[in-house]
Amino acid sequence: MRKRQPAIFNEARMRKLMDKEGIDLLILRGNENSKYVSEFFNNGGQLAYRPFTVFYFRDPAIESAFVVPAVDLHLAMDSTWIPDVRAYAMAEFFTDVDTTFYPDFFEAAKAVLADRKVKGLVIGTEGESLPAGYKTKLDQLLDGNRIVDASPILDLCRMVKTPEEIRRLRRATEITVKAHASFRDAIKVGGTDYDLFKAATGRMISEGADEIRFINIGCGPKTSFAAHSPFPLGAVIQRGDFVKVDMGASCLGYNADFVRSYFVGETSDRHQEIWKHLNDVQLELGMGLRPGMTGGEVFERGYSLISKHLPKFPREFVGHGTGIGSHEQPRMNQVNRTVLEAPAVICIEYSYYHDGCRHHTEDTFLVTEAGVENWTANCPRELVVKA
Repeated sequence: MRKRQPAIFNEARMRKLMDKEGIDLLILRGNENSKYVSEFFNNGGQLAYRPFTVFYFRDPAIESAFVVPAVDLHLAMDSTWIPDVRAYAMAEFFTDVDTTFYPDFFEAAKAVLADRKVKGLVIGTEGESLPAGYKTKLDQLLDGNRIVDASPILDLCRMVKTPEEIRRLRRATEITVKAHASFRDAIKVGGTDYDLFKAATGRMISEGADEIRFINIGCGPKTSFAAHSPFPLGAVIQRGDFVKVDMGASCLGYNADFVRSYFVGETSDRHQEIWKHLNDVQLELGMGLRPGMTGGEVFERGYSLISKHLPKFPREFVGHGTGIGSHEQPRMNQVNRTVLEAPAVICIEYSYYHDGCRHHTEDTFLVTEAGVENWTANCPRELVVKA
């Protein structure tokens, strides 16, 4: 029997998607997908030589399995809902768990498949996104089965959030908004981008963030044009400088994504005008999200709204889902035909370049069948802060 039922993995939805596509078994080692299905938020899956791999069967009578490096076996057993957790020798040859470790991942995988007499099945993997060496060996191991790319159904499954996923995302967003308030308060002539960094990240930790997922600060002429400036450079804030932050805290593996932009003390009427248009259109588009819209339809509407005010709008997309991954479906670009289903958590963002500055604003919306909730509505939008 299972130790517990999944809390974030939407198992009923996944089974329906597998039924529709005729997929009997999913084998998932991608860092995000493996965490999503297993609910084990490991810190080693990003290492190519340390796969954490889920074997998930559509038939509930066939027990799923989870193969992990030996060094993480005990924590995996405590964390996942999957009862059959096996380990291969990696980092350690023995641990406090009294069991025999397989010599490598593929021997463990071979044993899982043999125990369940896997043959003649349709097996979904993550296709060409898998590391080449792993994919080649896995394809050889699955000889006698038909292999298909299951990446699209994983994207669709993860789009629709469970109550626990929504709780984590809401909490991450609340922490990020509070951290942003500290960032904004720290914008002062003579201060530095290090001061801004410390104010924001320190507030994230004090408010209970499990991780600082990312923070990109634009501050002064050296980075005012940059979308993703990865670390502070020691810029000293001057009156009239442009300051921007794109950041997100993490709550139990789920990530916020939020942006505001500012000028210190003063700016031109044109900058003020651009900022107003970006925010007005962003809010109109976000509050107008509805289940049944495609990513492409949202883009077309958003592009049409902003093009009335700002010519040659530069963005290739205007929004995306968020969750375990920073950018999830539906991605709102011109060609995306993914249909928005509820409940989903969506970030709508707009940016525009003018006079060496990249204006950027981003808000987070919960889309349900009953309507839309703007989680970041109360964060100030004034473009100019006091010097």
